[in-house]
Amino acid sequence: MKEFNPEQFRSEGHRIVDLLAEYLEEATKGEGYAVLPVSDPDELAEYFTLDSGNGRPESYITIVNEFIKYSNHLHNPGYIGHQCTSPLPLGALSHLTATLLNNGSAVYEMGPANSAMERAVIKHLAAKMGFDKKADGILTHGGSAGNLTALLAARQAKCSYNIWEEGVRENMKPGFLVSAESHYSVVRNLKIMGLGAESAVTVRSGDGFRMDPGSFSHAMKDAEKNGINVIGMVASSCSTATGSYDNLMYVAEFCKKHDLWMHVDGAHGMGVVFSDRYRHLVKGVEAADSVIIDFHKMLLTPGLNTAVLFKDGDRSYETFEQKASYLFSQGVEREWYNGAKRSLECTKSSMGFVAWSLFRYYGDSLFSDYIDDRYDTAAQFGAMIEGLPDFELLTPPQSNIVCFRHIQEGKSPTELNAHNDLLREKLIADGTFYIVKTTVDGNVWLRVTIINPLTGMETLKRLIEKLREIAGKASI
Repeated sequence: MKEFNPEQFRSEGHRIVDLLAEYLEEATKGEGYAVLPVSDPDELAEYFTLDSGNGRPESYITIVNEFIKYSNHLHNPGYIGHQCTSPLPLGALSHLTATLLNNGSAVYEMGPANSAMERAVIKHLAAKMGFDKKADGILTHGGSAGNLTALLAARQAKCSYNIWEEGVRENMKPGFLVSAESHYSVVRNLKIMGLGAESAVTVRSGDGFRMDPGSFSHAMKDAEKNGINVIGMVASSCSTATGSYDNLMYVAEFCKKHDLWMHVDGAHGMGVVFSDRYRHLVKGVEAADSVIIDFHKMLLTPGLNTAVLFKDGDRSYETFEQKASYLFSQGVEREWYNGAKRSLECTKSSMGFVAWSLFRYYGDSLFSDYIDDRYDTAAQFGAMIEGLPDFELLTPPQSNIVCFRHIQEGKSPTELNAHNDLLREKLIADGTFYIVKTTVDGNVWLRVTIINPLTGMETLKRLIEKLREIAGKASI
């Protein structure tokens, strides 16, 4: 087929890499593009419709240009919104290589190199957590799938019967203690597991929006009164809304006392295991039964790419043990190299190669320096906000997430919420910044994630000035 012509690939590939390099130069300087181009969802969907037919005789580079034009530009220093990293350019080349080879990871034969690389990445991360050689794990597409994988293993390990085969018994309904600040995927996953909303037993937040250790026993007793058999606990490292780290030492102590599975959702903040300066935030993670960490958040890796780690590697097999003779050899139970035995996914992309290539090329020091710098900058920004009379800080930042709001005298809480909503809307329309918002205790807060490695204090000072400029206009 002419579509597989190597020369055509080389020609178009060179042009696209040149285009992307030019884009990267403009984006990293904050030039050429609004961070988030203003668009209407329905109008954009109509613009990209395929109803008019395909196969236009234009260069492929035209198609790539259209994608770039209307995308959110994460490499712009003004991108301080959601928890998606500005990926390393070489990570994108790893992604290109992995995509062309298209080796899956369900069975070893479909992706031998990737399977071995994934194994190396898992072992490297497990050592960072403080786990011993018994630890094992799997890579999966995203933190939501990672949390579900771990919670399913916890359910199988801690139930007194084979819940995977028999289903949920109404009189022995399992549940988990969950932080009030936990990511929505935790509660959603418990519902997906068929356990219902009541299986997520909320532990109230205390100082700094961390789980209040004084509420652990109270929450567990309430669950038992409601017929819920608590089998595990989910801690956040860190929470999505406020960037707060639960005290894992307290969680580990409570889980040990009550024989509970300890899971740590470290999708965003577990990257601190690479940092000598901030490693203390996850002290106690070595006691966890399972942990997840997203490479595509604080490890500069293209998404999606999530590690699910188990302190006892055998636990990673329990949930998904089933017969699939066309995939697996009979009589062999513990095959680390056949990933479908331990994953929700049968076909996976070559996430192992993408993550491995960046560790192999850069070493741990790049990630350590990056995390230190992003967390340091967030601390500086938080301290700056505290010193401004027209802004309010929600809580001193524990990570690279900072929540704050603009305040004006005489405005009611409702008016102040509307004011900050509108402030964010007009800021995004201006095009120089992209930030998000969160609601805590009924109040709207502007929320920034200082994740782009090029976002410095000068950029953040410009953000404050831009917010003041917008707030000073009559329409606000």
